[in-house]
Amino acid sequence: MSEIVDFKKLEETKKKLNRKLYAQAALVALVLILVRMLLISRDNIDNWGLRLAIVGVYILIWYLFLDQLYKRWRDINYKDERNPIDRFVHRLYHNKLATVGLFIVLSVAILALFAPEIALYGSEYQADWKDYALMPPSREHPFGTVSSGEDLFSLICYGSQISLVLGIGVEVIVAVIGIALGVISGYYGGAIDKILHYFTDVIMSFPFLILVIVLVGALRANPDLNERIIDFSSSLGMDAHLLMVFLALTVFGWPGIFRQVRGQVFSIKERDYVAAAKVVGASRSSILFRHIAINTLGPVIVVMTLGIAGVILTEAGLSFLGFGADITTPSWGRLLSEGNSFVTQSKYLYLALFPGIALFLTILGFTTLGDGIRDAIDPRLKL
Repeated sequence: MSEIVDFKKLEETKKKLNRKLYAQAALVALVLILVRMLLISRDNIDNWGLRLAIVGVYILIWYLFLDQLYKRWRDINYKDERNPIDRFVHRLYHNKLATVGLFIVLSVAILALFAPEIALYGSEYQADWKDYALMPPSREHPFGTVSSGEDLFSLICYGSQISLVLGIGVEVIVAVIGIALGVISGYYGGAIDKILHYFTDVIMSFPFLILVIVLVGALRANPDLNERIIDFSSSLGMDAHLLMVFLALTVFGWPGIFRQVRGQVFSIKERDYVAAAKVVGASRSSILFRHIAINTLGPVIVVMTLGIAGVILTEAGLSFLGFGADITTPSWGRLLSEGNSFVTQSKYLYLALFPGIALFLTILGFTTLGDGIRDAIDPRLKL
């Protein structure tokens, strides 16, 4: 009996220490975010080199903070036990391609988060920049300038924000829809499962890119709906055409995760811990989300990581074809489309080369990282 009491006391102590740790972490994170918002900006720091150095120090502080936070959390929760997160990281780091992918993804994330500080020039276009149109790469313009006179390196920095926000945003919403419908379909079965599965098969029977183009075209062709989307996107500070792409990718992007989750639920719902939850009187919502949905997240994270690369590539393709970003939006696909107009002239090859490299490396990073995560969470692999 004393052992049970000691165990309960240990669990209560862990909860108290965790709450204290989370409160301290939230306070430190809030301070760091305020420092970023109030002090680290183009307006406060004019010199690009100094700005870059300060950004580097700021990132280093975040790394040290997260490293110490994780070590303290591990000491509280897994001091005398085997830590599954350490095992996952160990597997991931032993995959060289996954490590390269992780480095690329983190680099793109830093570029997107600090685009205004890393970019050489601001994002506001000025008419007199036309005097600097189509300049080749130089010290002032490392990647050259585009036909409007804007610095290509700066446009690629701002374009990384579009690609990352769109990719992550679409995949998060798609994952929520796919997990919810997949859990319901797999758990209840019967008519609900048949209807959802049939509807998914109908969507997946059409080429994905064609469906997206058709929906984007339909949204643009409806004057009333188009005007509402423009007004809504203006309130968000977002390109209306990119918002249409976002909606189209969300509407047609969930069937893959749905099928992944549905297949897992058929197996998970027959396991002993689900039956035990039913015996002790757990509610249906608790069983669905705490015991089933949460155990489908591993493979879903892999699908999401690979899906982000697919979303970024699809958006770039749509912008290249004229169905995506507006001409004033620095999307990588739109930059490629502009560079394509000069591709026959070797002196302007840089217009397509640098956006193409940025797009290629980003997709490569997410793809290799997704493969690495899949191998790291596979219990059949033993290192």
